[in-house]
Amino acid sequence: MTLIQSRVDALNHELKGFQAAANEESKSSAGDKYETGRAMMHLEKEKVASQLNQVLKQQKVLRELHSERKSEEAELGSLLSTDQGLFYISISLGLIQTPEAVFGISPVAPLGTAFLGKKTGDVVSFNGKSYKINGVA
Repeated sequence: MTLIQSRVDALNHELKGFQAAANEESKSSAGDKYETGRAMMHLEKEKVASQLNQVLKQQKVLRELHSERKSEEAELGSLLSTDQGLFYISISLGLIQTPEAVFGISPVAPLGTAFLGKKTGDVVSFNGKSYKINGVA
């Protein structure tokens, strides 16, 4: 959750920077150059706002996970122990460094979809690689 909050903070800071730059900018005598610069800044601001929106959605998914809920089948919020490593089905976070390396994967990602509904002892084949599930928590 700290990783997501730091992303939110960084994107909000970047948006504030765009607003401050827009407030300080005054029209120069090079009109076309000024308009092009404003248009480019506006596109960048929209891109950052879109990224912020995505991160806020990810944050909401994490808040709604019920880690105390136990299931024998892999589902959203499950931590899978496999012979290829640990996978947390939540949001796409990539490698998370905890005492052990854990890969945060989305349930809609191809590997996440392959894991859904699987139980301890099942083997999942994906991209020519096999993952034996040792445990579902």
